[in-house]
Amino acid sequence: MMPEILDFYEIKEEKNRVFIRFSSAMEHIDTACAEVLLFLRSKGPKFFPHLFAVNLGMREAMANAVRHGNKYDLRKFVSMELDISRDSWLRIKISDQGPGFDWMRVQDRVAPDEADHGRGMSIMRTYFDLFHYNEKGNILYLEKQIL
Repeated sequence: MMPEILDFYEIKEEKNRVFIRFSSAMEHIDTACAEVLLFLRSKGPKFFPHLFAVNLGMREAMANAVRHGNKYDLRKFVSMELDISRDSWLRIKISDQGPGFDWMRVQDRVAPDEADHGRGMSIMRTYFDLFHYNEKGNILYLEKQIL
């Protein structure tokens, strides 16, 4: 019997896409964000003004997937796909293996200034042109127009 692998990270790059999958450890988020930013920088200056927003949104979404979705369970994965292949849009899909949540119910909630969490949807709304979840609430779709 093969031993169970609890710490896992993989990346696959194509011409206009990046796929990343990792076990639910916060340490992998820094690596994933750094690799996505390198990928976008390699695609030219039209992406440079958007690097902060993309990094912030990905980091927030992946942290929520690890923390809230997968509950730090290393046997569960977070998956991220970044796609720049169509039109002038950058698309990100981030999913976890958790039970999901009722995002429609909390999407307009505003976190108090002293709160140390609860700003994810405000970040998505501020820095992305479109965002939504699947019905279950464990897949986030982010879209940003790149002009």
